Parts: sequence; C-alpha cells; structure tokens
Amino acid sequence: MKFLGLKSYQIRWFLTIALITLGVYLGLKYLLPLIFPFLVAYFIAWIIRPVTELLYNKLKIPRVVGGSAALILLVAVFGTALCMLINVLIRQAFEFVKNIPIYLEIITDKLDSICRRCDQLMGCDCGTVRAIVDDHLTNGFNNLKSNLVPKLTGHTITITIATIAFIGILLIIFVAAVLIVKDLPVFHEKAEKNQIYKDIHRVTEKLSEAGLAYLRCQLIIMIIVAVICILGLTLIKNNYAVLIGIGIAIMDALPILGSGIVLVPWGIIVLINGNIYVAAILITTFLLAQIVREILEPKLIGNRIGIKPIFTLIAMYIGVKLFSIAGFILGPIGLIIIITIFKVVNEKTGNTANQDNVFYNED
Repeated sequence: MKFLGLKSYQIRWFLTIALITLGVYLGLKYLLPLIFPFLVAYFIAWIIRPVTELLYNKLKIPRVVGGSAALILLVAVFGTALCMLINVLIRQAFEFVKNIPIYLEIITDKLDSICRRCDQLMGCDCGTVRAIVDDHLTNGFNNLKSNLVPKLTGHTITITIATIAFIGILLIIFVAAVLIVKDLPVFHEKAEKNQIYKDIHRVTEKLSEAGLAYLRCQLIIMIIVAVICILGLTLIKNNYAVLIGIGIAIMDALPILGSGIVLVPWGIIVLINGNIYVAAILITTFLLAQIVREILEPKLIGNRIGIKPIFTLIAMYIGVKLFSIAGFILGPIGLIIIITIFKVVNEKTGNTANQDNVFYNED
C-alpha cells in the first residue's frame, strides 16, 4: 500500500508519531496541571519510602506514622537548607539595591565619556548626544513607573490569594505523600495483575530511566557549576557571589547560552581595564564549568537519553511557544516522553527495525 509515494510502514510511522505527539501535548497542556501535585507527592513518597519501610519492618511502626515522621524530617532538613540559602540571597539582593546609587554613578561617568566621544565624532555641540540619551531614559522610566506600579498594586489581592492557594496545595502534597507511602505496596500488588498497568509501567519505566537521568544530570551539574562559580566570585571578593553564581549555573543548563555568556565578556572587560588577576579567575571559572559539564554529562546520562543538542534546543523553543516559561523544562521532557512511548510501541508491535535514531547522539 502506497500513499503519496510512501510505503505502508512509513505511513504507520508518521501516524504513530503524530498521535503520540498530540497525546503528549494534550497531556502536558490539560492533564499535567491537574495531577502535578500528586506527581510531586509520589516523588516525595518515593524518597521517604525506604525509611518508612525500614521503620515498618524493623520496629513495626505503622506506615502512616513512619511516613509522617520521615516527611517531617525531610521537610526540616531541606527547609533549613533552603532558608539559609534564601537568607544569603536576600542579604546580597538588599546589598545590591543599597549600592545602586554607586553603580549608577559609575554608569553615568561611562555614559558621559561615550557621549562626549559621539559628540566629537559627529561634530555636534558638547552635550547634544547626552541630552538625547537623557530624554529617552526619562521617557522610559516614566512609562515604566506609570505602567508597572498600578499593575503591582492591582494584583496585590491576586498575589495574596495565590499564596494561600499555594500553601493549600503544599498541604495536599504532604498528606497525599503519606497516604501514597501507606497504600503503595497494596496498590502495586493489585495493579501488577492489570494489563493496562503493565503497558503503562513499561512506558514509565523507560521514561524514568531517560527522564530522571536527564533531570538528575542537569541538577548535579548545576549544583557543581554553582559551587565553582561562587568560589571563583568569592576569590575576586564579589559581594554577590552566591546570587550571581546561582544565576550563572541556571544559564549554564540552557543550550547555546552556557556560563560563558556571562563569564567570558566579564573577563574580557576586566582584562581591557587592566585587572589581569580578576580576568584570570573569571576565565578559569568558565573553563572549569565547561570541563565539569563535558566530563559529567556523558557519564551521568550515558546512552539512556543522548538527545542531540539541536533537538533539545528545538524542543525548548517549541515548549516556550506552547507553555510559556515552563516550556524550558516541559519541552525537553515532552520530547523524551514522545521518543520513549514510540520506542515502547515499536517494541510491543515488533516493529523495531524502522526506528529512526535521528534524535540521538552516536558518540
């Protein structure tokens, strides 16, 4: 059977990909927001389950009690670490705000110098270019003030309601996590007899292998890069080492951008200004971050995902277009889901010969 010159297996290939892609899009768009709290609860339950089972098997403590205790301990540990991190970030943010007048004075001096050179190049009277720049800056600030402040004031009630809703969702997640830990063994025992569960489990098993490998890899590398950047910025006595270091680590996880988009220009500028020590530290920090990513990424992910960077970038772009800022994460995850489901469908139908590895690295 041929259609538009395509063979039957090619038609099935395209239809399968199209249906899977449509299903993944609908799932991420409409189903994920409804079940996301319970996915988080399941992940938390997966973390605290070993402790819960240990307490249940060794000390005969009920799973509800053991799960609650393990959850409280987990929240206490991560909550304390998070509070300490937020405290450092807030202190550095306040220090930055306090020093804004100093930075504005430095920027003003640089701007005066640039404007004087422009006046000389264009043969204008001294101060002409600066007057034009000041006029545009004043209009820009006035527009920002007139548009931003009323919006922030008008959304105060909305922000308050959203905060209360967020707290409520957190409580639902914690309660759901304890209940999942309690009923998980019984659920697995009953569900394993169901054929639909077996098919879903095949997909989720491969998905967890690929998806968790990707997320774990990015998280580990981000943490190491953040530590390297914070240490490097601390060596040059930067007052915002933690704030900038975490920001660079987040950018380093994005394709194309990377840590070099901040560290390399920064290093070049300070080198031009004659500060060789600071430039050497910044460039060394960039090189260390790149070496860590190049070494750890293949080892942590291996052949379990290996999606080519260009397709990760395309997935991110499409994700942002479809899901706004969340698409930076949902795009690559959606691509992993599509590829995983397609592989499982092909394995089940015995049609493994026609799988196309165009998405994957062959290194």
